[in-house]
Amino acid sequence: MSASITVSDGKKEACKTYLEQTKLLVTLASAFLFAPAGLVAILKDRVSANISHAGITWFIIIEALFIGSVLMGYIVLGSLAGSQDTGEFDVFRPATRVISLFQFGFYLAGIIMFVVLTLRLVT
Repeated sequence: MSASITVSDGKKEACKTYLEQTKLLVTLASAFLFAPAGLVAILKDRVSANISHAGITWFIIIEALFIGSVLMGYIVLGSLAGSQDTGEFDVFRPATRVISLFQFGFYLAGIIMFVVLTLRLVT
C-alpha cells in the first residue's frame, strides 16, 4: 500500500516540477516579446539604422516564434491541469510531451535566430 502512495506522490512532485519548468519557459519567452515597441522603433528609423527588409522579416519571424512558445506553454499548462483533474498526474502523456517539445523548440529557434539577427545587425 505504501508503495502506491510513494508512486502517486512521486507523480505529483514530477507534475509540480514540470509545471514550474513550463512556467519558467513561458516567462523567459515572454521577456522577448518586445514586438510592438521594438518594431515601431525599427520601422521608424529603418534607414538610419540600415536595416534591410530581410532583417525586418527575421525580426517578425523571431517574434512569432516567441509568441508560439508562450502559446504552447499555456497549452502544456492546460494539458497538465487536465491530467491533474483526472488524478493521473502524468507528465509523459503524448499531448503534454509533444506540445512541450514544440514550446522548447520555438523558444530555442527564437533565441538562435535572435542572436544571429543581432550579430548581423551589429557587424
